Amino acid sequence: MTRPLRIGVYGARAIPSTYSGYETFLTTLLPQLADRGHEVTMYCRKGEIDGAGPYQGVDRVILPVIQGKQFSTLSHGVIAAVAARRARHDVVLVVNVANAPYCAIARYTGQPVVLNTDGQEWLRGKWGKAARGWFRASARMAGSCATGLVADCAAMARIYEEDFHAPSTVIPYCPPARDVVRTSVLEDLGIEERGYFVVGGRLNPENNIDTIAERYRQAHTALPLLVLGSSNYDSPVEKNLADTAAADPRIRVLGHVGDRHQFFDLLARARGYLHGHSVGGMNPSLVEAMHASANILALDTPFNREVLGEDGRFFDLATVAAAVDREAEASVEDLIERGRRAQKLA
Repeated sequence: MTRPLRIGVYGARAIPSTYSGYETFLTTLLPQLADRGHEVTMYCRKGEIDGAGPYQGVDRVILPVIQGKQFSTLSHGVIAAVAARRARHDVVLVVNVANAPYCAIARYTGQPVVLNTDGQEWLRGKWGKAARGWFRASARMAGSCATGLVADCAAMARIYEEDFHAPSTVIPYCPPARDVVRTSVLEDLGIEERGYFVVGGRLNPENNIDTIAERYRQAHTALPLLVLGSSNYDSPVEKNLADTAAADPRIRVLGHVGDRHQFFDLLARARGYLHGHSVGGMNPSLVEAMHASANILALDTPFNREVLGEDGRFFDLATVAAAVDREAEASVEDLIERGRRAQKLA
């Protein structure tokens, strides 16, 4: 092993958390770095975790933020960038391309800084015009502000290369394999194994969860669709889902499932998991569903095709109902075999 490093990390809310991709990623990665002997410090946002102190060997420093959907990210970024520079870390890992300008504080004072660019934030529907402009400008300057960029898939690396002339190192997300534990969640919900479909994720417009639920109403199957997920802002997706569920009893909105055993059990025993993420690059929740041996139907994007490979099954938003009806008629043996192949690929 090389000499231990003093690593600073910022850009996400806090660890531990399974709320979104950034937090799930860092909750997994940072304890592993600490286990390897590195001194890891994560700069967390005030109000996002209970208490302070280390988490699985990772030191957590709580910093203040200006509250608000947009101000929280930007204010935390600049405060954390200054704190990380003053702490003299050997290297800093930053997530969220909105923080690209703050990476310059480290790079141009001699501190190596690596930026994980993740998805096309400037296309996300939850942001207003000003925020989308900030994300686009940040992506444009990312290559000059950070020492190095990391993309989670080759398709995202191509976007940064072609649109912003910024090369990236491709390091795919690889959430650890989990043993799927049988729980009582199906009995609690009154559903049967392979007797339901699942769609889930953060309730942001670009994840298409409300659109999938609405198109599901056109399917002929009597099987219910379980909708998992929540939002950290007043998302119109929540209202759309409530209206759809009120109009069709097959649509069951369950919200965020915090128990990870129950969550993976729901994925593993579903007839199909519909993954509608459209702009995020390699999505950790998709790889987690693969690890759970779920039978996955994914929105047809370059990112999802790269992750699922030649065996993937894809749909577009106009063909949700047809895809669901096709899976409703598939044999259980076929569903299990597809899940096994996805698990092996993961």
